[in-house]
Amino acid sequence: MSKKLREKLREGIIVFDVDGVLASYEFGENCHYAPVWEEAFLSAEDNPYRKVSPLPVFQQFIHTMKKENVYVCSVAAEFEFEGKRNFVLRNYDILEENIIFVESKAQKLQALREIEKKTGAEQIAIVDDTVKTLDNIYDNSNFLTVHVSSFFDN
Repeated sequence: MSKKLREKLREGIIVFDVDGVLASYEFGENCHYAPVWEEAFLSAEDNPYRKVSPLPVFQQFIHTMKKENVYVCSVAAEFEFEGKRNFVLRNYDILEENIIFVESKAQKLQALREIEKKTGAEQIAIVDDTVKTLDNIYDNSNFLTVHVSSFFDN
């Protein structure tokens, strides 16, 4: 990602997706998914988020941000909340109250609007791996949209 974009992102609030962004998308054995997702969540201690890796590029970037300016917004079913939340808290310097779960990708736009209302921030950026989600947010707001791949260039 260009130094100019990194600096711009540090000026406001930044919201990260989890799956495919903060968490590597490696939930199956030698593949990207678990065949029966709900059955993979046996308990808070035994769930797919105990086994996936955080991404050092995001750990380092988030470490340079003000804690109150970093959020998570992720699609999750209720049975995923605890495992996903614990993954974020265990691996990233993010306040628990800044972790938001929504029922669908389309609801991420509303979550960003709620963050804007709560914080009064002039700039909010979202980092996601789904182009359709980013397109929806871009087309219907003035929020900054950043694809996860932007963090992996020099």
